[in-house]
Amino acid sequence: MTPTQPTQPTQPTQPTQPTQPTPTTQDLSGGVTTTGQGAATAVPDVVVVELGAEASGDDVQVALDAANAGVHAAREALLSGGVAPGDLRTSQTSTWTQPSTGPDGATTLVTARLALRVTVRDVEASGELVRAALGAAGPVARLDSMRFAVSDPGPLAAAARAEAFADARARAEQYAALAGRALGQVVEVSEQGGGFAPVPRLLSAKAEAYDAMAVDPGREQVDASVTVRWAWAVATGS
Repeated sequence: MTPTQPTQPTQPTQPTQPTQPTPTTQDLSGGVTTTGQGAATAVPDVVVVELGAEASGDDVQVALDAANAGVHAAREALLSGGVAPGDLRTSQTSTWTQPSTGPDGATTLVTARLALRVTVRDVEASGELVRAALGAAGPVARLDSMRFAVSDPGPLAAAARAEAFADARARAEQYAALAGRALGQVVEVSEQGGGFAPVPRLLSAKAEAYDAMAVDPGREQVDASVTVRWAWAVATGS
């Protein structure tokens, strides 16, 4: 019979070495906070048009039928001009009454207004396209506004934010130099406001005013504002 091997004594557990604190190179008790501004511009590539038809009659049905005929004609002209169905949306449907005096005495006149919001993706052709739509709608046509926009504002906003952050850092570096310190890591970032700051370019008139219509898209601007706090850097060996 094979003799049992004696059990090896258990080695005592080595005491856990205390974690050494990581030497810090940041002075979190102080620092500098600055606010930077940035902006980016681009030529608009779409036009958002608000147009419709407004008609009056002795009753609601008469007014609605006349306005609807005008909007339908404008819609068909827009589709024939290359506007996609998905870029057309009803934006207003309303009626109201007002007193009117006629040969037979006082009556109530009913007015109906129907409107479309149209996204035109050919800026250069937008003027002629809108003129054709208003002409098709006839005397009941109304043009409320034309607003130019950038279809994909994401890259524009990113460029504005990058410029704002760079501006905040340049300010912080100047203050650090004036204070005889060096910037450490960013401690906090806070974005304020910002967004589009377009120059208003609105048009409003009745259809017969537009035998020819020129458009000037100008440039669309996105603003950004950011506040950044930096810690002071601590010199090695201090």
